[in-house]
Amino acid sequence: MSSFIKGLWSRTKKGPAVRRLDHPRDLQSGDLLQMSDSFGLPDQLRNQTFKVVGINTGQFEHSFSTTFALQSATDDTVDLTIEEDAGRQLAAFSFAINRDVVEQLFDLEEFGSVFDDEFSTSLRLQDAAGMDSLVAEEYHQIAMGERGYFYDSDYRGSRPPDHEGVGEPFDYYCLVNDKETHGVEIEVYQGGETDVSLTLYRDLTDIRDLWPAESESD
Repeated sequence: MSSFIKGLWSRTKKGPAVRRLDHPRDLQSGDLLQMSDSFGLPDQLRNQTFKVVGINTGQFEHSFSTTFALQSATDDTVDLTIEEDAGRQLAAFSFAINRDVVEQLFDLEEFGSVFDDEFSTSLRLQDAAGMDSLVAEEYHQIAMGERGYFYDSDYRGSRPPDHEGVGEPFDYYCLVNDKETHGVEIEVYQGGETDVSLTLYRDLTDIRDLWPAESESD
């Protein structure tokens, strides 16, 4: 009788739940993301597989956004943020660029007008610098000096600590093209350190597949 009960228990005992990953907003460190082979995507994204190597949080007033740092097999990096636009979810892919690239893409005097608090500005492309798929011909400003805070941690399901010094403050500037498919995002931190990114706004269907970290070797 005891052997029968033992056998019954072994048949009914449940194993560990298998983690499902159905939406990119639920990505965790180590998860994998496969992009589609759509010709509308730049080479940096088309048919590429990325691994989540970091997760951070941005705060604007009372809203929070989660950004996933992605890395490809060739060590190319891109940041992914899931954004809401009129009830529609978009995948915002941001590519960091340095000052030399900014100088190639835009007239620096015109670029400097982005930080003028008196009026918003437009920014015209002067040279695609071999980055044609990542840039638009002209951008108009939609955010000017908005105060944000950067947290080098994942706060989904919770809130950042209230005590001072946890989040790194920055001023946020953003320009987009008329079709709202391309953007230029700028974050200015204390001391003048400035991060500039070229952003592509894509439909979530461009993300073809997702794999939880534990199934990477399957």
